[in-house]
This record gives sequence, C-alpha cells and structure tokens, in this order.
Amino acid sequence: MSVGKSLWWAGRSLRVFLAGLLGGVSAIAIVNPATMAQSGPMIEECNQFATGVNRHREVMNSFEAEIATFAENAVAAETLAEITAAASQYVDAAGDITASLKTVASDLDTLSLTDTQLTNYRDEYVVLVAGFSTALTTVSDAMAQVAASETEDQLSDSLQAVGEETTITIDEIETLAIEESAIIDEVNAYCTSEPGQDLGRAVN
Repeated sequence: MSVGKSLWWAGRSLRVFLAGLLGGVSAIAIVNPATMAQSGPMIEECNQFATGVNRHREVMNSFEAEIATFAENAVAAETLAEITAAASQYVDAAGDITASLKTVASDLDTLSLTDTQLTNYRDEYVVLVAGFSTALTTVSDAMAQVAASETEDQLSDSLQAVGEETTITIDEIETLAIEESAIIDEVNAYCTSEPGQDLGRAVN
C-alpha cells in the first residue's frame, strides 16, 4: 500500500465509521407544549437541552464532511509534499471541530437548569462531548506528525502511528456513542408526559 493510500485509509475508516454512527444516533426531540402535561418552565428546559445536544450532532456531521474531502485528497497524494499537505488539512479540520465541541460543552454547561434530573443528564452529556473531543484530538496529534514529516522514513513511522490511533479512536467513539444514545433516549422519555407519546419532529 502506498503512503498516500495509507493516509487515505485512516481518513476513510474514520469517515465511514462516523457516517454510520451519526446515522444511527437519535436526535433529542423538540417538545411541542400542546402535547405536554408538564409545566412551561420544564418544557423550556427540555428544549434548551435538546438544542444544545443537537448542536453536537451538527458539529459531528460537519466533521464527517471534512473527512470526506480529506480522504479524497489523501488518496491522490503521491509526493511527500502532497501527503503532508493532506495531513495538515486534517489537522486544521480537527482543530476547528474540537473548538466547536468545546463551545457546545460550554454552552450546555452554562444552561440555567432547575430540574435536578435534567441537570444530571446535562452533566453526563458534557462529559461525553469532552470525550469525543479528546478522541479526535488524539488522531489529530498523530496526523500532525505526518504533516511535520521531512523524510520518507519519518513519514512511514508517522503513518503507522496514525493507523494505530485511528483504530483506537474508532473504538473509543463507538463506546461514547452507545452512552450518548442511552442518554438521549432517557432524556426523550423524561421530557415526555406519557411513555411512547409522539413529541413531534425531532431536530436532525
């Protein structure tokens, strides 16, 4: 496998995984007050939380699109300069995404929630967002070594590290996604007045 294709493989693996992952995670529903027996403030807090959580999905969808572009550039890369340039593109994209994730976590953390259970869900979700950010940063750090490579030997070693970190990151994100899905299901149930009641359109 050429070095360019090795870089492409790492990016494609993460991209395909993220695409499948994002397609399988439910959004938090925006509550329709007309269908709820709960109080106005409770509905508003549920919707504030939903907006913040669904913003996380938007950020991860954006990253999946960035990875798609990166993978295309990586597979076409042949020279050392082209490969390091493709790696730099990934590092820049990951930096933007992790910054956005930090904003999402901060916005959720500063929500003025009075409901104790909803506050607990929020705190758990903030930890999850931080976990996603850390996992992506790990791959980005490894990719930065690819971008900084000045020789073929350095490039070969750094590509091996990227492959290893990508595999680990996919496992970590999969675990986080399972936890995220559980929290989202619990919040949707908690913010519903009756089990199984249709809350209206979910934000995608």
